[in-house]
Amino acid sequence: MPATEMIVSIAVIAALALITIQLFRLAATGIRHRTVRRVIDRDPSAAEAVMAELRTPETPTGDDRLGIILVAFGVAMIGASILAGHRGDWADYGIAGALFPLIVGAALWLRHYAIERAGRGETK
Repeated sequence: MPATEMIVSIAVIAALALITIQLFRLAATGIRHRTVRRVIDRDPSAAEAVMAELRTPETPTGDDRLGIILVAFGVAMIGASILAGHRGDWADYGIAGALFPLIVGAALWLRHYAIERAGRGETK
């Protein structure tokens, strides 16, 4: 597959993924609005409590695993392309493929270690 076709296909897949995500968000907003309308129609005095609950911002979960995984995949891709590009031997491709779980696992393990260390209060 030529590089231009690969780039176009990746862009199309990314665009479709983003469109799907936005459609799900739009559906969630529609459901939320329908719920508020039903509450207002049934019990107008309870509507103020529902509106106050919707106004409170959601607390961020602080989950950074996705970012860590994406950075680890990028590093693994760079390492795999450097490693497998020399001779083109099957062993090189196997080692390059092994970089992916190694780097992602190491990144998640380091994240877990950092969280445990912060929980213990160590400042080394």
